[in-house]
Amino acid sequence: MTATTELASFVAAHADFPPLVTSRLRDLFLDYLGNSAFAAAEAENGPAVRAAIRSLDPGEGPGTVIGESRGYAWPYAALLNGCYAHSLDFDDTNRLQVGHPGAPVISAALADAERLGVKGNAFLDALAIGYEVSCRVGAAVGPTSYDRGFHLTSTSGIFGAVAAVARLRGFDAETVENAFGLALSKAAGSMQYLANGAWNKRLHPGFAAHDAIVAATLAESGVRGASAAFEGQYGLLNGYSADPHPEALTDGLGEEWLLLETGIKPYPSCRFTHAPIDATLALRERISPAEREKAALEVELSPTAMKIVGEPLPAKLDPRGSVDSQFSVFSQVALAWLDGTVGWSSYGRLPDEDVRRMTTRVTTRSADLGAHGTTVTVRIDGRTLSETVTAPLGEPENWVGDKALREKFTGLAVPVYGEQRAEEIVAAVSALGADTDLRALAGLLRR
Repeated sequence: MTATTELASFVAAHADFPPLVTSRLRDLFLDYLGNSAFAAAEAENGPAVRAAIRSLDPGEGPGTVIGESRGYAWPYAALLNGCYAHSLDFDDTNRLQVGHPGAPVISAALADAERLGVKGNAFLDALAIGYEVSCRVGAAVGPTSYDRGFHLTSTSGIFGAVAAVARLRGFDAETVENAFGLALSKAAGSMQYLANGAWNKRLHPGFAAHDAIVAATLAESGVRGASAAFEGQYGLLNGYSADPHPEALTDGLGEEWLLLETGIKPYPSCRFTHAPIDATLALRERISPAEREKAALEVELSPTAMKIVGEPLPAKLDPRGSVDSQFSVFSQVALAWLDGTVGWSSYGRLPDEDVRRMTTRVTTRSADLGAHGTTVTVRIDGRTLSETVTAPLGEPENWVGDKALREKFTGLAVPVYGEQRAEEIVAAVSALGADTDLRALAGLLRR
């Protein structure tokens, strides 16, 4: 049995889920909904993307898009939800996948679950399968994929999205394998957006969710897909990685749940900036306000993090928009140091002179600290203070907790839905299970 065949069999037949998987998925789903709703209303890319999709899909459709009143055709609903979920860069991350599993997986699953009218337990079941496949495929491809310019959120996420849809539709293993083979030809997402702060990245999970529905529907109709989609000569691992780890696809499959390594973000920026933000906030409390603007800060980052957020490139040293800043540890540390917080409103501060000046006082260097670890050192008037963070806030071993998660959700959702509707959504997600009608839940998500 090949790895692709084994994964396909897992999607088609696995039935045993630890209780923590189900409870964690409810948390991740609530987080997804808050991010998507706020982005639909506030993200700067929203109006243009929405206008384009409405041109492609001009008629009122049945599919719910979070934070909108108008319905869309199912694949386009998935595309918009995937885009919104990732537009703030505030969505969940999995350190083994080195990407964001929720945005593509939930977006595809939500569209198909609403279409099929399934119950909440079937929806959670599909999310568990989809997350696990996405995380395992990302772990197998590995971080060298970024060196080749691929965005793992979408190149691995499409397979998780296919798995979730396949699970909802009750595919047998052969049909799942065909869907994987078809999705291989749609696995895409370029890191070139870093050159100019482009919105490509925000669209990647939407493309993946949309294309997953297309690939699954083709397979369901009998279209044959490529075999050995993952381990083949021209499969994902050989084409998208310089150092693949094929064992990650199947080792402990169904017993060890990689999805439980998924974290929730407390800041709307690249996850590689989060440990530096945590360390900076801790150091800030030890320095008087009068001294802060005199500080110089050095940030040690892993080699992978350096490539994505730490290289002193013009767009990172002088960010012109939110995407530039989200992928600049210089900018994120400066904002945290000056304001004691980093939120979506922080990006309105980018032109301010004190922020621009503080950004120039942040430097970086590479160190072996683990992928997401950091040491931040501050120097002021001959004094030196350091703070090391190995697991940023929101990782499983440093979990945000129910109170912080709910505060994050309400902070994002209340401006869109109002307090009463936001509370209704919290209650519906908390009770998500066998008695939940996904169509009724989707109706709550419209504005």
